[in-house]
Amino acid sequence: MFEGDRFRKSREFGHWQWTTVAHRYPGTGTDMHWWSVASDGSIFFVDDDGFNFGRKWNFAHLLRSTGIPPDFKLDEVTDFPEIIRASDPPVMAAEPKGMKCRRYVDGALCVDDRLYVAVYDYDDFVPGLDDIFNMVNMVSPHGGVVRLIYSDDQGKTFQNVPGPEVGPEDYFLGPRFAGLAFVGFGPGYTGLPADLDGFVYGISNDINYATGDHIFLARAPRDRVLDRSAWEFWNGSGEGTFEQPQTWTSREDAARPILRDPGRIGHPTMSYIAATDRFLLTYSTDRTPRRFNTDPAEWRRSWLKQTELLVLEAPRPWGPWRLVHHDPRWETPHTAYLPQVPTPWLDDDGLGGWMVFSGDWNSNHGPDSYYGFMTRHFRFQRLEKT
Repeated sequence: MFEGDRFRKSREFGHWQWTTVAHRYPGTGTDMHWWSVASDGSIFFVDDDGFNFGRKWNFAHLLRSTGIPPDFKLDEVTDFPEIIRASDPPVMAAEPKGMKCRRYVDGALCVDDRLYVAVYDYDDFVPGLDDIFNMVNMVSPHGGVVRLIYSDDQGKTFQNVPGPEVGPEDYFLGPRFAGLAFVGFGPGYTGLPADLDGFVYGISNDINYATGDHIFLARAPRDRVLDRSAWEFWNGSGEGTFEQPQTWTSREDAARPILRDPGRIGHPTMSYIAATDRFLLTYSTDRTPRRFNTDPAEWRRSWLKQTELLVLEAPRPWGPWRLVHHDPRWETPHTAYLPQVPTPWLDDDGLGGWMVFSGDWNSNHGPDSYYGFMTRHFRFQRLEKT
């Protein structure tokens, strides 16, 4: 199990507390919910697997939110009909036939009035493990970001959409960045600190969606997001432990992690708290690392039974990271995952806000299931300097 003292404690923030119960937005039945703030202050969320508001099941959706919880409104904009999987139609029983990867959407990015969405694959072509919707599905190993699609009409239609034939040899970003989440700032990607301005920033864990080993950081000029040659990858030393100058490389394979927590890092997300000039990093982890060398009896017994929540803070996106909050039994008996903190939903003083998360994708909790758009309010305190 994870030890709470794995990271040094924050000297800025502490005393985390939940101020409301968890709440599922009525009519939602999907998970993941990556976000970005549109130029008008509304929030786009991309989510996966399921259906919202009585619409048909699909592997990908785009939601738009207005207002602030608990008084906010969600609407579905599209279910990405442009995105076609290798197995069509995307009926779960048919998906394994001829498929190497499972296609989904993850990172959302609003730059001015353009919306980008990362289309990514899980890698299901694991020799010797043909039972795709059991162990391979539980691990969900990273494939890569296939393309960054974009919309100039508020998400109604998208351009630069990859066909189902596009495979690993043509990926925009590789497995270290398959779980791409863009660092959250202000509307239309504004409000960055001066030393970070002019770029967009994205992070990802490696290995698989629930229990990777590292978090990696990338950036691209805000006016060249679709230009793969313009992307750079953090390769500084220290791995989030020590203060370091900015160090970047054009080689994705030379990227170095900003944080490591072997076998414990689910999809991470990061938000800039302008009121405090600090970055908040959130991720969850399954109680047992998901690896293919795990005995099948062990993964059936332990995976998706309990999750942990970690919240860390740092002065810059590369660290150094310190622990604000650790919950080894996050939302138990539910299995919550993918915690995120949209910047428009932060409290005015930056010392709290609304967290978005998902849960229970493999558990039956009936009407109390967390498989939907979950929100919960939190507060923490600024620590006295010693």
